Amino acid sequence: MIHTLPRIRALLCTLLLAAVLPVQAADVAGAKDHPLIQRVTGSEIFFSKAADFDQLKLALGRLEWSGAEAKLKPFPNVTAEGRRLTNYYRLPQGIGVLEALRNYEQDLRDKGFEILFSGRGEEIETVGYNNQIARELLGMTGNYATTEEKAQWPFQHTDEARAGYLSARLKKDDGEVLASIYVVANTHDKWLDIPLDRSLVRLDVVEIKAREQRMELVRSDEMANEISLNGRIALYGIEFDFNSASLRRESDATLTEIASLLKARPELNLLVVGHTDTAGNFEYNRSLSQKRAEAVVADLTAKGVAARRLFPVGVSFASPVATNATEEGRARNRRVELVDMAGGTAK
Repeated sequence: MIHTLPRIRALLCTLLLAAVLPVQAADVAGAKDHPLIQRVTGSEIFFSKAADFDQLKLALGRLEWSGAEAKLKPFPNVTAEGRRLTNYYRLPQGIGVLEALRNYEQDLRDKGFEILFSGRGEEIETVGYNNQIARELLGMTGNYATTEEKAQWPFQHTDEARAGYLSARLKKDDGEVLASIYVVANTHDKWLDIPLDRSLVRLDVVEIKAREQRMELVRSDEMANEISLNGRIALYGIEFDFNSASLRRESDATLTEIASLLKARPELNLLVVGHTDTAGNFEYNRSLSQKRAEAVVADLTAKGVAARRLFPVGVSFASPVATNATEEGRARNRRVELVDMAGGTAK
């Protein structure tokens, strides 16, 4: 009996400490918060995914379903590209959807974020049409075959009338950060050990950065062959700052190859044609594409090409090579083309 008393005292002390100390969140292995966005106190990460370069689509306005056409109408949105983190949080008992949404709004504002769009239920989408926020905006279209799809399931099958969503942007000296928050109440009792009505959050964050160029540089002799064959070539290695005619540093390799082409082919005169996608109105994009074409000409003349051999033209989105309805198509439409004037004159 004497020997067991110290053990009993130690056990009692352990139990008392357990009752006083805060319980640590039981996050899935390897998961962590984004350094700019706090979690609701007591939340647990039950799924996490990160990518060095990925896309995120954010709503800037309400998603409206067309019953007559049986499809989602076009809605204001923006697609961001860069380093991405996606976390799924299980919130503590007693925190409702509205309270969680307001907490995130306040935290983001405190960090300097601009709230781009926020609301609940009918404010964010037409309720009763298969949860378009989850499916069409966030791409939750699987069943439950993978760990990620299992995590998505409660979001796909929630009560949209109670769900909340927000999108936000932070402008920094070294780039932008865009984030979206989707908050729902669990309607599937004990799915993934989540109690009925427990609030869940999906957080997506993208830190915008330039895509690493993984395509081979188009060499001057390849440009010459393509122009000889088709009278033109579309180039995707010439990049500009967002909404600007300022050439990015990574464009120099392609511009140097164009200068080499023109020096090797003194008889070749070119239209330098700027093309955009459909983001923004036509006239604005015509002005932007013209300024971008002029920036390319200015760089080439600085590299020793005679200005009389180059004629800048901006055509806005008048000549697409792919649909502007998808991000992939829009990326193909944003380009600079070199067109052989073939004896024609610009003036």
